[in-house]
Parts: sequence; C-alpha cells; structure tokens
Amino acid sequence: MKKFLTLIITCFLSLSLAGCSNSKNNDDILTFFDALGNTLNLKSAQINGTLDMKDSKMNIDAQILQKEDLQVATSIGLVAGDHVKNNFLNFYIKDGKTYLNSMGTKTQSTVDKIGLKKNSKLNTYNPFLDLTDDQLCELFDSSKKENDTYTFKVNTSKLATLLDNMGSIKLDDATLEATIKNKKISHMILSFTGKQTVDKASADIDISIELSIKKLNKINFPNDLDSYTKETAED
Repeated sequence: MKKFLTLIITCFLSLSLAGCSNSKNNDDILTFFDALGNTLNLKSAQINGTLDMKDSKMNIDAQILQKEDLQVATSIGLVAGDHVKNNFLNFYIKDGKTYLNSMGTKTQSTVDKIGLKKNSKLNTYNPFLDLTDDQLCELFDSSKKENDTYTFKVNTSKLATLLDNMGSIKLDDATLEATIKNKKISHMILSFTGKQTVDKASADIDISIELSIKKLNKINFPNDLDSYTKETAED
C-alpha cells in the first residue's frame, strides 16, 4: 500500500512539474525581445503613454519623425490628486531648432544646445542587446500567449537590479503584457509593486507604465512657434 501511495504521489508531482515548465515558453519570450528591438529601431512613431504612480499620473504624447531632418513633438500632462495640468510641458524640434512651452512660458533655441545637429537622428538605447537568449529567458518566470497578446510574469529580483543596482529596491510582483503586430510592439503595459529603502526611510512602489505605439507620417506643429522667445547667450 505504501509503495502504491508513493507511486501516486510521484506521478502527481511529475505532472505538476511538467505543468510548471510548460508555463514558460522561451520562444514567446524571444519573440517579445525581437519585437522590442524592432520597435526601438523605428525611425518614425507616435507614442501615447501613461505613467501611473501611487499618488500621481503622467500622460505622455510623443511624436518622432526622422525621414529627413529630425522632427519631434512631445506633450506631457500631470495629475496629482485633484490637480490636473494637461499641458504641463510641450517640447518640439523642427528645422534644427528647439521649442519649449513650459506652463505658458515659450522659448526657442537650436538643437546644438542639447548636443544634436540639424540632421541628427535619435538612437534609442536597448539595455538587453548584449544578453544571450538564455539570459533573456531568465528575466521572465512565466509566459502566456493569446492571439497577438503576450503576458509575462517578470522575475522581480532581476527587474529590481535593472531599476537600481544599489539594491535599494525590492519588488513583490511584476507583470508585462505586450501586443505584437508585424514583429513590432503596438501596445505594452508594465506593472510592478514593492518597496524602496534609502538609509532608514522606505516608500511603497506601485507603478504602471502603459504605451501605445503606431506609425506616423506627419507632425502637426503649433502655428505660433516663430513667436517663441529666443534664448540669449546668457541663458
């Protein structure tokens, strides 16, 4: 009888372990990172996103066009409690010049002031480029695919290290959901919770980042850019 029970338990554990291993599909993980690389290499895109934190929220609308000269249009809005500022900051690059509208204060300068040339192109840093396939797969504990949507449970210790290699961040949970179309990411949500400790002070972390990415053919700039005040040498 004991041998029979041992056999049953062994079979049950084997099935359980098999189920765990099947919950992580390395091909799906590598598909995500390939799509991430393709997305970061896009020359033109419109990116709408939100950064939700415990007590505040940031809305971002970024348009980047790099067919010829670099063109950029970025709008940032803030929400903190009952305070809403839809146009907290607007930033533009056009014809080798930069334009900044900071809560109604409008100034213009040239792209060389921010380390660019008129015909510069923006290069997005990919922090995963030097990792092997095995190392990329280790970043996720599980994966699930439904049509074009991939859902991953992120390895919290590895994500915490990416966020802060000083070890002050400890994460309890982290999930990533991505919709992939034409080998590029069209929508992505990264959420994580935990705690950050600096010296003896600590604060809870509850962050959700959501991004939607689509093709862009043209940027519609404001009509009053020429009226922005030119920065002087002293500025």
